[in-house]
Amino acid sequence: MLTLTPAVRDAIYEQGAASYPDECCGLLIGCFVDTVSDGRRVAVEAVPVLNEWTAEVQLTDDETAHSLRDRFYISPEAYLKAQRAALRRDLDIVGCYHSHPDDRAWPSERDRVGAAGVGGGPYFSFVVLSVLVGKPAEIGSALLSQDGRQWLLEELTIEEIS
Repeated sequence: MLTLTPAVRDAIYEQGAASYPDECCGLLIGCFVDTVSDGRRVAVEAVPVLNEWTAEVQLTDDETAHSLRDRFYISPEAYLKAQRAALRRDLDIVGCYHSHPDDRAWPSERDRVGAAGVGGGPYFSFVVLSVLVGKPAEIGSALLSQDGRQWLLEELTIEEIS
């Protein structure tokens, strides 16, 4: 289960609308509340990251037919910078987010291949924001199965954290 604060949700919505028609992306900073019983994570900050996808980022056989409109890439340097900043605050990266312009709020097959390649697993949230005609629509979250072969629906809640 992933909880976003309203401020985190709003930041994702704003970035998604501003990036349209391209995909936006970023990292979710927060904490792991209980990984033993339910794997609950709480995100207290959305860190916008430059979408550095290019056709040279080969995760599928045909990347040349695609663009920033349907691809995103978070560089290892951006991830490391965000992780170091989070650790200085006794927090961690609990997931990532990106938008799907004019598409559904569910990770794609290409998202799965990328997530499996970087070690995303059942305790790392993948939030997807659907942006329809430039306006944020539905937001959802998924977890990668332990074997990396499929997406699993993750419960997503929005609430203030005290």
